[in-house]
Amino acid sequence: MAPLTLMALTEEWIMNKVGLNHQRLGDVRSLSLPGTYKQKIGYLGNGLANFERLKSLNLSHNSLVSLEGLQHLKHLQILNLYYNCIPSLEEVKVLFELSVLRELDLRLNPLGKIYPHYRPFVVHAIASLRKLDGCPVKDAERKAAKKRCSQLRKRDDRQALVERLSMKLSLLSDKDDVGSNHADVHRNHSYSNEELESTHKQSAQDHQCPSPHHSGSNPFLYTSWLTKAENKQQDSYRKPLEELLDVMDKHWVGKRTLQLNTNFLTQIVQILSMMENHISSKDAMVKTLKEEVGALCFFAAAQEREHKADVTKFTARLGELNMQLRIALEENVALQKELITSERMYRQYMTEHPPTCHNIETALFASTGAQRRVEELRKEVAELRRKVKEAQERQGSSSGLT
Repeated sequence: MAPLTLMALTEEWIMNKVGLNHQRLGDVRSLSLPGTYKQKIGYLGNGLANFERLKSLNLSHNSLVSLEGLQHLKHLQILNLYYNCIPSLEEVKVLFELSVLRELDLRLNPLGKIYPHYRPFVVHAIASLRKLDGCPVKDAERKAAKKRCSQLRKRDDRQALVERLSMKLSLLSDKDDVGSNHADVHRNHSYSNEELESTHKQSAQDHQCPSPHHSGSNPFLYTSWLTKAENKQQDSYRKPLEELLDVMDKHWVGKRTLQLNTNFLTQIVQILSMMENHISSKDAMVKTLKEEVGALCFFAAAQEREHKADVTKFTARLGELNMQLRIALEENVALQKELITSERMYRQYMTEHPPTCHNIETALFASTGAQRRVEELRKEVAELRRKVKEAQERQGSSSGLT
């Protein structure tokens, strides 16, 4: 079996494929360019740029991942994209510019697995569409698609408003005065009601979704700019703000002001009181944390002073031990010199005077006493060295703590 070939669409290839004998590409009304097992179209490019009056186009069984190049076909009415490689609805937005498109087939494309409920959004985005994926588009379906899009758009607007209000209210909680905080929350809340009222008026004028031909119109095709706030302080305001918006939806109909609605004002006061209590509790928590931080700082300062005193004491003790060690070493050296001198004198004396029992005993006793004294001094030097080593280890550990 021959390997599969992916190719870019060109006018020359189209003319050879369908057997066109003239150069008037603008007169062509229908093209059928399905892929085969040996050859598939992977890129449209500008191959269809001169087919201005094309009304029907079959590109099924190809390997298209992008629909760039179809936006020039302003007269296109029927488009077959069955069994291609279109990955997302973001690629389908190119077809929104085709104002007379009546039939579209997107079956067996990867977008069907990623977005299994894409049909209502395509129906809403392409107003001229009469058949999608082999099934007719009815008026009831179009109305349902418009309603669903409107609900999603309204939900995104509400989330955006909650995000803005949460961010504003979170700034107020940084102030120390709780009373000032409460006044700022009321002022911020009044301003937010004006934003909310303008938002509701805009959505209540026509009860329609925005035009699908500008960015952000389709909530399924364009990702929302709203990101989840990672600040826990902002999240704490979300619940009362969402309750506030629910109350607005319940009482406001887009015609009259809510300043004279007693039921609405009562519920608003309750929500604001809840926010005030939350702010007060946060301030009390901050005060407690500040006191704990002050106590910890005082404890750390006391520990540091005690540590410095220990280091000073160990340093002085180490100096004393070094001095004792030096004195002991000097005494040891002096005794070794005396021992060497005594041994030299003893050998000289033994050479000049023959040994006798009495003299030998006397010399042995003197030599034994000197050796005992040297041994004692060596033990003292070893003990001093051990003490110096312990002091140095303590000083090293103290330096590590600092």
